[in-house]
Amino acid sequence: MKLLEQLPSLKGLATPFYYYDMDLFLSTVRTASQAAAECGIKIHYALKANYEEKLLKAMAQAGFGADCVSSAEILLAREAGFDMQSVVFAGVGKTDCEIRTALQCGIGAFNVESLEELAVIDGIASGLGVKAPVCLRINPNIDAHTHKYVTTGLEDNKFGISDYLFDEAVEAVKSSANIEFKGLQFHIGSQITDVEEVFGLECRRAGEICAYFRSKGLDVKILDLGGGLGVDYEHPDRNPIPDFKTWFSTISKGMKDMGEVEIHVEPGRSLVCQCASLVSRVTYVKKARTKTFVILDAGMGH
Repeated sequence: MKLLEQLPSLKGLATPFYYYDMDLFLSTVRTASQAAAECGIKIHYALKANYEEKLLKAMAQAGFGADCVSSAEILLAREAGFDMQSVVFAGVGKTDCEIRTALQCGIGAFNVESLEELAVIDGIASGLGVKAPVCLRINPNIDAHTHKYVTTGLEDNKFGISDYLFDEAVEAVKSSANIEFKGLQFHIGSQITDVEEVFGLECRRAGEICAYFRSKGLDVKILDLGGGLGVDYEHPDRNPIPDFKTWFSTISKGMKDMGEVEIHVEPGRSLVCQCASLVSRVTYVKKARTKTFVILDAGMGH
């Protein structure tokens, strides 16, 4: 591991600090970019995973888009050089101010989580005299086989529009004068390691839902399948770069009969996790009756 080789030269630095292996990071970006290009997939990096400036600039230069969950992240993406037309704005709690900022920045699409949100965006866009590009985020009711706190695609999760609201969503889009419909977005969870099974199921469900919306007269130009590719926490040195090729080829096979549609994904953790380490010092060794505690100068906040 490159960090262990460099630890002697880092001794004079104050801790805690984050160490980034930029060679590994750039190799990860190249690997993901090449795999995506081979499958005709557009990558939007999820800034919530890590918004260190150097990482953002490198991904913008690689031609990635940005997946943002706040207006602050949208502004960070702009400062880092991301094309604003490649920025998508997600999140269930978008405020009026954030929506206005996103419209004024000229983002590529809102990932709309509810019919209530759609109405608010339509109203704000009307006030600004612009059209708001939107993808409807769909809740596909899929179990991602991951931790219960990072699953997002089940019907009892707070995210997305469920099937019983599909007809109402179609009518809302058609009746919203300042909405420009772009497509559909899905995201079923994080740290997914059953790649072919889980993402294969997501693709099949996305295809069915896309066909339904098309049958109702909506032109689905974009299918955004979200992120969620897991990383190897057990053997990080053995598998330092996640298996983007299997992920993207699974999506490509699953979407091959979808006709004219752009396929987008939104990886976060899988692009940045393995290149970063938190470096800390031991401050105390505390001996209790049945345990020995090693106390560090870093905590859960870090």
